[in-house]
Amino acid sequence: MSNQSPRRETAGGFCLTRANMKSGPSDANRKADKSGQCAFAAKVRAGRAVLGWSQTELARRVGLTQRAIHKLEKGDTEPRRKTVEALEEIWRHQNIQFNDRADGGFQIEVDARAFRAADPGVSRRRK
Repeated sequence: MSNQSPRRETAGGFCLTRANMKSGPSDANRKADKSGQCAFAAKVRAGRAVLGWSQTELARRVGLTQRAIHKLEKGDTEPRRKTVEALEEIWRHQNIQFNDRADGGFQIEVDARAFRAADPGVSRRRK
């Protein structure tokens, strides 16, 4: 067995690690934390996709770097409380709501205003 950290992959919003595939009573809390982290990563990706923003644009609005957003979206890092609050504020402002489900998944509600109002502060690349 190597000393390397477990390999983490994302697949359709699900995070998998080799360490999480092993089950044991001591791993229960770690799995619960990881599943919440993966759900949050999926929310960040989904919210950004709905808005049509790049990782750089989202990072600018949250006060992070593009690399930090990339790591959040992969589930590589656990977000700080202030980061979660900043993202939730952006989603509220942009009329996006995430509803957590009992099975650990979530549903996303997007108000029609989110599609109409391409926020005037959004910079778009021109081709």
